[in-house]
Amino acid sequence: MLEKAGAMLKELKDFWNLEGYYIRKRIGAKYYVIIRSEGGAGFFSNYMWVLGHVVLARRLGYIPVVDMKNYPTLYSEETAVDGVDNAWNYYFQNIDKVTLEEAYASGKYILGRDKYLQKYAEKFCMPVYRFPTEKMIRYYAPVIDQNMRLREDLKAAYNAEWDKNVGKAEHVLGIHIRGTDMKNNLGHPMPAAGKDYLAQTYRMLEQNPEITKVFLATDENNIKELYEKEFRDSRWTLFMNEAFRVWDHGEKRKTGVHETKVENPRQYHKYLMGREVLQDAWFLYKCEYLICGYSNITNVAILWNQNRYKQIMRIQSDGKGIVVKDGEKYSI
Repeated sequence: MLEKAGAMLKELKDFWNLEGYYIRKRIGAKYYVIIRSEGGAGFFSNYMWVLGHVVLARRLGYIPVVDMKNYPTLYSEETAVDGVDNAWNYYFQNIDKVTLEEAYASGKYILGRDKYLQKYAEKFCMPVYRFPTEKMIRYYAPVIDQNMRLREDLKAAYNAEWDKNVGKAEHVLGIHIRGTDMKNNLGHPMPAAGKDYLAQTYRMLEQNPEITKVFLATDENNIKELYEKEFRDSRWTLFMNEAFRVWDHGEKRKTGVHETKVENPRQYHKYLMGREVLQDAWFLYKCEYLICGYSNITNVAILWNQNRYKQIMRIQSDGKGIVVKDGEKYSI
């Protein structure tokens, strides 16, 4: 009994320290400005950060606004991109059509806590690496549809590019292979080797003979070349998006593409990295079948897909071999 009372008291204190803070400020504030200092992290790490704060802001009656102008990310350019200087708006529409400038000019705003809100970003997910469940998809789908809409011009460009590669009667297997810094094994799941992904790719293709094309999203040139060589003369057509990738030369410590320093970067390189990984996720969401490890990219693609994949295969290294979760659809 005392243990239960203690747990309830802790929960009440946690509520008052987080939600209670915003409730106390709610009388004089209308907007909730979402920030992430120190540049954030990978693109979809930032996305999940924003998602959690959006959920909290809406719950408490605020209009959420994302500030990636005064709190730049790894994808923020020093000069405006087509007149846009808030990196969130490089890719996404303003929530409720409220601009960052309008929110600040009103004086009726509050800054969100500079922390990842696990409680609100990971509701109903699996206990391993935020993998979505059906319940999580049902919960977050309307939140995303209302608050985290892609820019219409980007969506049109992505869909046009997809239609160039995929005919109406074709069936596509999407594969996401995340390498680089995931191999450092610092809190991330260890990805399986390329040869293991390839073996499971063939197994998926054998199980689903209607598949005609394979879309590959990867951050490593080694994987790109492996799949290009393997599928060069096959009956399946392999396609990929143009994207910045790196080589794995066997370095002991790997660097993620979003943190890789480039000697002669292309114009708007940071912006383009975000645009490219977003397009990869968009294409993965449009596939009918999916092979992946555990990453924010495929977690978000699954949320966007809203339970329409015909089959998902998850692959992970356990240090001795690979662990394959096959035939499961969003449930443990």
